[in-house]
Amino acid sequence: LIPVKIDDPASPLNAMYPSRGYEIVDETYTFAQHSFTRKRVHVLTSVNYAKLSAEDKAKEPANTKRTDGDYAVSYIQKVGEGRVFYESHGHDEKVYYLRPFVAHMLAGIQYALGDLKADDSPSEK
Repeated sequence: LIPVKIDDPASPLNAMYPSRGYEIVDETYTFAQHSFTRKRVHVLTSVNYAKLSAEDKAKEPANTKRTDGDYAVSYIQKVGEGRVFYESHGHDEKVYYLRPFVAHMLAGIQYALGDLKADDSPSEK
């Protein structure tokens, strides 16, 4: 059970989620400290590390454990003239029955296509 924080509640890509966040049961990929930074991407959602159980924190592999507890779940990024949408959830087919998740995916695709405008400036902490 992963508690998810809404990092940008004003983003149209997060309009389907409650601003307080949500919980999801799914495989969650995370980025090691050296490979992810908010200096490059606009974070939409992230693991609410403060609410993550001690048991789940103990499952973190040593090679991806971050000292800052900052694990992005979804983000957008402008790259040259292109746009990137990333969402780490979606490994368990059951998440596709969750309407907010599917709406988030659709909004991300629309952003990547250029059909949905959103603030994609880096969200450095």
